[in-house]
Amino acid sequence: MKAVMNTGINWSSIEKEAADILVRYLQINTTNPPGNETAGAVFLKSLLEREGIACEVIESKPGRGSVITGLKASGSTADVLLLHHIDVVPAETDKWLHPPFSGAVIDGDIWGRGAVDCKSLGVMELMTMALLKRQGFEPEKKLIYAATADEEIGGAWGVQWLLKHHPGKLRTRYIINEGVGMGFSNSNGTMYLCQVAEKAACWTRITFRGRPGHASVPHDDNCVVHMARAVQALADHGFPVKITAPVEKFLRGFAGMQQFMPEKECLGLLDPVRCEAVLERIAEPALRRIIAALVKNTAVPTLIAAGSKTNVIPGECYCEVDCRILPGEMPEGFKITLAKILDAHGCGDYTIEMSGSIASESPCDTDFYRVLEQSFIRHDPTARMLPYMSPGATDSRFFRQLGIPCYGVQMEPSLDAIDRIHGHNERTSIKQLTFGIKVLYDALKTFCFDNRA
Repeated sequence: MKAVMNTGINWSSIEKEAADILVRYLQINTTNPPGNETAGAVFLKSLLEREGIACEVIESKPGRGSVITGLKASGSTADVLLLHHIDVVPAETDKWLHPPFSGAVIDGDIWGRGAVDCKSLGVMELMTMALLKRQGFEPEKKLIYAATADEEIGGAWGVQWLLKHHPGKLRTRYIINEGVGMGFSNSNGTMYLCQVAEKAACWTRITFRGRPGHASVPHDDNCVVHMARAVQALADHGFPVKITAPVEKFLRGFAGMQQFMPEKECLGLLDPVRCEAVLERIAEPALRRIIAALVKNTAVPTLIAAGSKTNVIPGECYCEVDCRILPGEMPEGFKITLAKILDAHGCGDYTIEMSGSIASESPCDTDFYRVLEQSFIRHDPTARMLPYMSPGATDSRFFRQLGIPCYGVQMEPSLDAIDRIHGHNERTSIKQLTFGIKVLYDALKTFCFDNRA
């Protein structure tokens, strides 16, 4: 029999509490490498246990800790796993207006590395658990809270390790995770994105070989020159447009919301022949860049290493390339594509090493997706929640490989949110932090408790 709960919530008080927690969370330096996620995990554990929610910190190796709540019903499957990662990427301190681990509160924004990616989500999820508990529900019977290590460098010591060594602790029907997206608002409504798919991240090293020698006597088999040709070739290459199923859903919704051109003309984005011409008509650069990344494979050189002395032509050098490939394509096939590009530009003797996964996707026709969508609308009547494929990778891919639907939420409908992720001056607004708590609380209360015995 369902209990009658007192649902009165002082949201002003919750806003202050959540902002204070996020400030303190951002002040814990969990830069990966090296990670130091255990410090963040212990902090979160103390807050959960203060609410009477039992949890444990599990280390994959010293300092690489994750915190997980435990279901009271041993061996049972949770309705939803609330997931986020504790680690953050490095920050160039001298380029920030406010120190990246200060948690500074300026004009309603909270500054710090991880404010968007994704400690704010961790606080939204934690506060949702706490509110359900305070309202008389028992969230630990229906929900799992997991804050994990090592997402930013691939998840080997975080979710991937936990699924291998403690799979029962993460048994769930659905997952809420980071969205890695953006949004916007205009007179047609407010666009919030729900990440239902992501491109495959395939990190690639191309090693070039040539003839070593004294730099005072140049020759035409310099591996550094071969590498330079390759870097330019990849930068100049125009990968073909390919419209995948999750991107089609997003672009149809986007065409109906944008105001750059009539909807019918914007739907030209779905035509591989016309797509790039239509993209040029979108006046907002951030949107152009995002959509361009969703309709093509990409291969971006990011790191090079060559030589040890100015007057020595090295015999070997390498560049590393961040490759993101679309659903339906495989890493081995993309390696062949890269080789054809390099061969066409005379890039010499080389080998390609590629590691990564395949693209992943979750269905949009589930009960939980619909509940989440309605929750956005209840708290923002102008909201349109669009399914979205992220060009970047998240820990959701590990769960999708197991057949578990994952939905990545982006609570801030801002075009510059994508630039603040991994960028300088990362920050999030207290207003959006509170909005996210309201949406998650409403969705989880509805889905897990309201219509169940």
